[in-house]
Amino acid sequence: MDADKTEKTEAWWSKSLVYSARSDVGMKRRNNQDSFSAHPAPSPRVWRSRGHVFVVADGMGAHKAGELASKIAATEAPQSYLKHTATPPTEALRNALLEAHDVIRRRGESDPSFRDMGTTCDMLVLTPGAGYIGHVGDSRVYRLRDHVVEQMTFDHSLVWEVKYYPQSHSSYRQLDNIPKNIITRSLGPTENLQVDVEGPFETRPGDTFLMCSDGLSGRVEDAEIGQILELFSPADATEALVNLANLRGGPDNCTVVVARVVSNEAPEDAEDAKAARVYEKRPPLSIPAWAFLSLTAIFGILATIFLICHFWIGGWSSLGIAAVSLAAFLCIASPTLFGVKKSAAPTERLGRAPYARASATPSVAFCDYLEQTCEQLCAQMHNDPNVEPDWAGVNRARTLATQARAKNDYAGSIRANICVVNYIMREVRKYVELVKRTRSHQTSQEPNRE
Repeated sequence: MDADKTEKTEAWWSKSLVYSARSDVGMKRRNNQDSFSAHPAPSPRVWRSRGHVFVVADGMGAHKAGELASKIAATEAPQSYLKHTATPPTEALRNALLEAHDVIRRRGESDPSFRDMGTTCDMLVLTPGAGYIGHVGDSRVYRLRDHVVEQMTFDHSLVWEVKYYPQSHSSYRQLDNIPKNIITRSLGPTENLQVDVEGPFETRPGDTFLMCSDGLSGRVEDAEIGQILELFSPADATEALVNLANLRGGPDNCTVVVARVVSNEAPEDAEDAKAARVYEKRPPLSIPAWAFLSLTAIFGILATIFLICHFWIGGWSSLGIAAVSLAAFLCIASPTLFGVKKSAAPTERLGRAPYARASATPSVAFCDYLEQTCEQLCAQMHNDPNVEPDWAGVNRARTLATQARAKNDYAGSIRANICVVNYIMREVRKYVELVKRTRSHQTSQEPNRE
């Protein structure tokens, strides 16, 4: 069964990004072992400290073991991350994935039917101006920026291990002979699991992040992914990417999450934003701050005492001591009195992303491929009496695509053809769902024969 979710909420901190998520069983599998979850920050404070959180997990295991493992990861990991409010995001991400790993292992050991179940897991955290990724397995996180799509995660697969660390796998001579579905790390089965953490890395308004299982990355090229992210909204992009994977055979489950950064700042007229800025200007006092306050109080009291002594008793020594005490008081107290806060030491950058890059500029090759795909889809629909699309609308879109292609407007041609693909695939899904409901109804109406 498909799972589709699109969110664009009204709270200003939630409008700092737009996201869409979709999971599809594919064309060959009977059940969907992928899972995803999205956790937009419920308040400005959480947005600043913990961020918006997204998870994609691709399960593995016999029967429904993989499905269970991915659901545990998509549920436990974000709950654990959001719970560790006192730790930096990088450390909290690592701990969250390790805790989910332990839960999956214990569940697998408690039931023989779930033994050795496992899952990949990617977590993406987007705070104002900074992003973080926790990663295990071969699911991927991409970032689109300035017409370039970048892979932000390193595949924990045998193919990537041999490619980048050939000295550790000398028995493999050619990459073509390596099975592409062998992963080297996963939540659950892996002993002494190591979690990759990337970040903090800068995020800018306009940055678009894609998280996906290998049901997408195994079927759609990075450059094609980049072009679709470049030209479409998150909702249309998720639909188009899943459709492309299915049109190319759909041998695996396919899960796609697209999140686009809209803003890293609060609007000036937001009341809770003003409150947040005041809170940031005068944060809760730590032990060193209390020590500074104590010193300022001592010097303030001394200054007062010596000033009184000067005016009542006389003597320039008292006035000098009072002046020194008052100067010390102002120097120490000024950060607290005027709301000046020392900038925190920069967090150490973890990871080496990006690991791969591809151009997202609309290309003639992708344009021609979509033109041929639309032609084939339309021919199949014309021969299928059960599906009746709006042919007038389809023909108008295809005409626009042809005209754009003739002008070398590859972006316009790709937009029009993707609209045709999405529309036809929607009509096909409607028919498939109708057939399923009809068969289910007929089955429930049949008499029970014993």
